[in-house]
Amino acid sequence: MKNSVRVKIPFGKGVIGLELPRERLLGVLQKRHGPAKTIGGMIERSLATRAAKSALKDALGKVGAKLLIVVPDSTRSAHLKDILPALLKRIKGRASSVEIIVATGLHKKHDRPRIEDILGKAVCNAVKVSSHSQDASCLERRGVTSLGIPVVLNKKLNSYDSVMTVGVIEPHLYAGYSGGAKTVAIGLAGEETINATHSVRFLDHPGTAIDSVEPNPFQKTLWEILGDIRVTFTVNCVNDSEGKAIAVFSGSVREVFARGSGFAKDAFGVNVNIQSDIVVAGVGYPKDVNLYQASRAINYVLDVERPVLRRGGALIVAAALRDGIGDGVTEKRFYEALSGMSSPREFVEKTRRRGCIAGEHRAYMVARPMQHYNIILVTRAKSILRKKLPFPCFDNINEAMMRAEEIAGTAATIYAIPRALSTIACLNNK
Repeated sequence: MKNSVRVKIPFGKGVIGLELPRERLLGVLQKRHGPAKTIGGMIERSLATRAAKSALKDALGKVGAKLLIVVPDSTRSAHLKDILPALLKRIKGRASSVEIIVATGLHKKHDRPRIEDILGKAVCNAVKVSSHSQDASCLERRGVTSLGIPVVLNKKLNSYDSVMTVGVIEPHLYAGYSGGAKTVAIGLAGEETINATHSVRFLDHPGTAIDSVEPNPFQKTLWEILGDIRVTFTVNCVNDSEGKAIAVFSGSVREVFARGSGFAKDAFGVNVNIQSDIVVAGVGYPKDVNLYQASRAINYVLDVERPVLRRGGALIVAAALRDGIGDGVTEKRFYEALSGMSSPREFVEKTRRRGCIAGEHRAYMVARPMQHYNIILVTRAKSILRKKLPFPCFDNINEAMMRAEEIAGTAATIYAIPRALSTIACLNNK
C-alpha cells in the first residue's frame, strides 16, 4: 500500500508483517551495523591479541592444570559452537582435565540433548560436560558481600585450578550489561544468592538499570560474589539485533567486560526527539521462547530513563512463547504471580512490604510499568495461558494494533522496535 510501511517483527525463528500508516509511523528503532563479519575470524583475532595470550597463559599456569569452562544456557546466543572449539584448540595438551558447565542459575537444569544442542556434539564428546544444579549437595556457602548478600555457589568452582568463562555482553535489566562476573555469580549461584540479589532492595535502586554499570549496586555485588574465585580468562561476544556476532573480546574478565560493555553501549543505543502513543516491540528467538524471558521487552522499552512511549500509551509485545510459561522454577513462580495479579498498583505495594523471591521479582518488574502504561501481548501460546494474564493477548498482530488504537486513538503515533532486547531506545534530553 502506497500510504503504509510494512514492518517485519521477529517472531520465534520467523517474522510477522505489520502494515503501519506512513504518516503515523515515527520510526523503526534499531541500530544498523555494517556487513556481518565471519565469527571465526573475529574469534581468532580476539584470541591472538597480546591481552588474550597473557590472560590465557595465566589461566593455564603450569602444564597439567585442571580447567573449568563456564558457559551460559540456551537462552543466550553465545556462539558456543564457534568459540569453544577455538578455545579448546589452544588448551589441548596443556591441561590435565577440562570440564564445561552450563550456568543455568535458577533456570531448568539442561539435560544431555540440550547441552549437545548448544555446545555441539563434537565438543561434548571431547570433554566432560555438565549443568549447574540447585541440589544442596552441589552448593557451598562462601560468606557474605559488603551488603550482606549470602554467597552460595557451585562446589565445582573449588575443584579446578582455573576458571574460564564464555558469555554474551548485552543490555541487562539489573546488571546494566550481562557478561563479566554475572556468568559465574548468578549462573552458578544457589537460590539463596539469586533471591537476595533479585530483591526489591536492588530492583528499586536507581542505579540498578539497563545501560547502568557504575554506580550499580547489583553489578558491584556480582563482582563481590565472584570474590577470590580464580576466573582468569574469558571470551565475550556482542551480537547485533539479528543475533549475529559483531565483536568478540578475549582476555581477563574485568578488562573484557569494560571493553565489551563500552562497545555495547554504542552498539545498542538509539535516541529520538519525540515520544509516541504506541510502540510495537519484537523479541525474537531465543528470548521469546517462554513468557519469563519475553516479558523483559516490557522493561527494556519502559524502564529506561526517558522512554520513547508516553505515559498512558500502549506497548505491543510480540513473542511466540514456544515453551509457554517455561519449565524452570523462576518461570513458574513468575507466571503464578502474574496470573494472580488483579491490580498492578496493589501488587507493587504488597511486594514492597513483603518482599519477593526469584521469579516473583519478574512479576514485580512487569507490574511497575503496568501502573502507567497499557501492555498488549501477541503470541501463539495456548489460550489457557493467555486467559490468566493481567493484560490482553492476541494471536494476530493486527487485532493487537486495533486494541492499541482503542486506547491511544486512531491518529496515534507509532514506533516499531523489532528487537527490543538489543535496543536501548531513549528520548533525547531537551
